[in-house]
Amino acid sequence: MSTGEIPKASKPSFRPDIEGLRAIAVVLVLLFHASIPGFNGGFVGVDVFFVISGFLITGMLIREYETTGKISLSNFYARRVRRLLPASALVLVVTLVASAILLPPLSVPSVATDVAAATLYVSNMVFAYRATDYFAATTAPSPILHFWSLGVEEQFYLLWPAIFLLAVYGAKRFRARIGFAMAIIGFSSFTLATYLVTRHGPWAFFSLPTRAWELALGGMLAAIGARLSRIPQLYSILLGWVGLGAVIWSGVFTKVTSPFPSWPALTPTLGAALLIVGGSRASKFSPTTLLSGGIFQFFGKVSYSLYLWHWPLLVLPIAINDGPLNIYERSGLAIAAIPFAYATHRWVEDPLRRGKFVGTLPRKNLLTATAMAVVIAVASFGTAYGFTATEHHKLKASTPEEKLAQVEALLTPLAEAKKSSNLRPATMNRPVPANLEPQLINAKNDRAISYADRCHTQQNLPPSTAPCIYGDTSSTSTIVLFGDSHALSWFPAVNTVAKRNHWKLLSLTMSACSPADIPAWDPSNNAVMKNCAIWRRQSLQKIQDAHPLVIVIAGTRGFATLNSKGKLIKGDPRTAIWRAGMNRTVDQLKIASKNVVYLADTPTSLIDPPVCLSAHPKSSIACATPVDKAIQSAWIEQELAMTTEENIFFIDPELWVCPTSPCPVILGNILIYLDGGHLTATFSGALAGRLQKAISVATGIPIPTPTPATTPTIASSDSSSTPTSTSTP
Repeated sequence: MSTGEIPKASKPSFRPDIEGLRAIAVVLVLLFHASIPGFNGGFVGVDVFFVISGFLITGMLIREYETTGKISLSNFYARRVRRLLPASALVLVVTLVASAILLPPLSVPSVATDVAAATLYVSNMVFAYRATDYFAATTAPSPILHFWSLGVEEQFYLLWPAIFLLAVYGAKRFRARIGFAMAIIGFSSFTLATYLVTRHGPWAFFSLPTRAWELALGGMLAAIGARLSRIPQLYSILLGWVGLGAVIWSGVFTKVTSPFPSWPALTPTLGAALLIVGGSRASKFSPTTLLSGGIFQFFGKVSYSLYLWHWPLLVLPIAINDGPLNIYERSGLAIAAIPFAYATHRWVEDPLRRGKFVGTLPRKNLLTATAMAVVIAVASFGTAYGFTATEHHKLKASTPEEKLAQVEALLTPLAEAKKSSNLRPATMNRPVPANLEPQLINAKNDRAISYADRCHTQQNLPPSTAPCIYGDTSSTSTIVLFGDSHALSWFPAVNTVAKRNHWKLLSLTMSACSPADIPAWDPSNNAVMKNCAIWRRQSLQKIQDAHPLVIVIAGTRGFATLNSKGKLIKGDPRTAIWRAGMNRTVDQLKIASKNVVYLADTPTSLIDPPVCLSAHPKSSIACATPVDKAIQSAWIEQELAMTTEENIFFIDPELWVCPTSPCPVILGNILIYLDGGHLTATFSGALAGRLQKAISVATGIPIPTPTPATTPTIASSDSSSTPTSTSTP
């Protein structure tokens, strides 16, 4: 393989229509991400970019092979490095520094990890994995999220030359071979995308194997080559306008819930392909005339840099503002991305692409790129560690019994105060305790053991086949915990109750799957979650086989479902569907046990408490949520009405989780929430005493006599503090 530069004769002629198509693609993405009304499908601009990349890269390889009879891999990778790395490295470094300065400290390690992943060209895999984690999927969007598409392209650039060489090996008609290879890759990739899109939506959306068909579509056009210019002039004009119309129509009318990159993605990608075909024989009546205009050419030239800058400029202010921006703010930020893009293209992207400062010697380019990637990755991991190192100090954790006693000591006077005045006591403003349990850095992982041992079923996985037996495993009396991830939050408390009563615990929980007999809508896949119905049916059978003494049900109010016509229903209109589905479920549970207990949904937080507390270490009340926002009284009334109708027991834990006003995120030195909707395992376990008493009062089952123990001390951030620590009056 040659190590010299490609002869000038192999360079392609400039296509102003493709430059203009780039402009349309990037503007669609920009308007979509800025949430400008009328561009709900602007995300299809990325699909258009993939088609363009497949066409240009394959065409470049074909021309080199025709000119030299070989492919210089070192030249190919050096060109890609000079084209892509300088601008992306600049944006990554600036975004990392800005995030370290502006974001809450607990958010910085995640961004730093994303920067490292983007530098190593695997960000799309990281985001796909994170999106399939039910708990991680609720976190704020990364300012590096848009680099997923660059990860797809860079992986394509890494693999495609080798595939090209294999395809043309020994071939006389190598263009036919390339076209055939593209067709096979495209068909296989599209089939895989169609299969995965309703099963593992994030992997279908983010991964190269399911996006390869869009790149292959462009590659097939390049393989056809000069034959495109033989299309009759009239047809080429019509194809160009139809293609341009299809791209714009997709950017305006495609729904975010469409199953991409499957059948709906054909409209923008085929539109881009038709426009490329039509532009192969341009005339004054073709779209090329329009797309050759100055504004289209400007945005086409800066499209790469504009794509890089626009997302962090839109996302970081949202994080700083701690809430959504209005349309004027979003529009202003979108416009502000344009000068950033122009400056980067003018003084970074274009000069370095032409070899200024770095030259054009492939070996030098590749060594420089490798060194730069390593430095940025190491700096990113170092930043992540630096923002977490102070959180890893060792503290002596209190015992479960000490935590339980602390919570009891704090909640009892608060409950009495509420009872006497009918008003919640005011939440006092306190700093985050130095001995907070769990520590903020560990909060996201402070989940029930049934999650860690894979007894809890994730929303995109088959039902767990584990026995899921906890508590006193030798007991002949069983308590069941049944429901979704909000039921999982109660596992530590229920498990402690089971051990105290010498009961066996059968834990049956699944993320995003309501215990009510209703279709569960999975937003990550934009489809009905089939595994939910299977899991629910199997769980009900296990419950009936266990003949439990007590059944505890819990579920979130934040579900989405379908009506009888298959239409997606959210918000209040779901209530009647939920009531009917819950009645069907409870009717089956009452056959298995006479003690069916419904645990009302817990109060929620408007923000991510651990992240918020990391930004407000001196003022925990800054992260509190107003009572009327945390507790949905109308929903609790529906839950109570359902239990009354079904003649089962009802327990409302709202005063345990939200004992003061506004609803606190810390009680004593215990962190209440791991995110906006789930309790930490530490806090849940500390509520075992409350839950046990409530179950006993409801069902009449006596509380066992506790084993005598030394009275524990009340943990707090200050040894001189009274039990009314961080979140008490």
